[in-house]
Amino acid sequence: MTRQERAVRTREALIEAAADLFDRDGQEVTSLAAVTAKAQVSAGALYFHFATKADLADAVTRTALSRLRQITGAPATTPADTNGHANGNGSGSGNENEGGDGSRNGGGGGSGWGGDARTQAARGVRGERAAGAPPARGPAPAAGGARGDRVGEVQQLIDTTHVLVRGLADDVVLRAGFALDRAGGQRPARERPVGEGPAGRVAGKGGTGGERPGRWPEVGGSLRGVWSGWVHETLAAAGTRGALAPGVSPGDAAAVVVAATVGFEVLGAQDPLWLAPHRLTRFWTLLLPALVPPPAREALQPGGSPAAH
Repeated sequence: MTRQERAVRTREALIEAAADLFDRDGQEVTSLAAVTAKAQVSAGALYFHFATKADLADAVTRTALSRLRQITGAPATTPADTNGHANGNGSGSGNENEGGDGSRNGGGGGSGWGGDARTQAARGVRGERAAGAPPARGPAPAAGGARGDRVGEVQQLIDTTHVLVRGLADDVVLRAGFALDRAGGQRPARERPVGEGPAGRVAGKGGTGGERPGRWPEVGGSLRGVWSGWVHETLAAAGTRGALAPGVSPGDAAAVVVAATVGFEVLGAQDPLWLAPHRLTRFWTLLLPALVPPPAREALQPGGSPAAH
């Protein structure tokens, strides 16, 4: 293994370990010594990559944001770990091994993909992903086929919410990133009128005509902002195609979906049963009759299409 490969693995192990401890104990009480012990790396290796705990928390948030963008298919404006390859705090050569042996086990001591107790409890309920699985990725866009493009965005939205909720149960970095976001580490997102997409597009046939303009967050550095923006944009596209029931406002529908999914995330942080797939399936079963007209609704799968699993 080259020095660069070892540095990458060590950085990943530190981010995974920090996410696991932030998720379990909270950022405030987690010490850097606990992070190095869990990641099984030296203090010198940690300070080579992160000058402070705030830098480490920022890396967790950035990595979580990158994984969220994978789920939604949104373009990544910045790679997950773009704070530089290291902070260069070590003296001398700046080698990762400065101040210790670097990674005592080659960086393999991180928490892995959701190997913590909460994830294991959620898996016990759901019987899904195995330890060591890669991060959740977004579903493929819903195919036209017999359903046609008119309901494609709605099924894609359903599928993506299932992938997100599964990711929150299985991926401790994604979960910790949302928790850090919830703690208020991000700047407030700028707002736009309901029905206006991130690119300035206004919803069409779903209609916002006659309603009082509301507000919704712009896509930005916040995980919730990115998620909210993507949901609004997807439902605005569905409205433009005429896939929503008459009189349904894309902005109002998006507000309901965002509130529900963020609610699952917040409640799931305390009780993994909230992240069980049947909870989300029941939500969609209740919402779809109000959201989509009957002919199109029959083709939709509230439990997610095969692309989501």
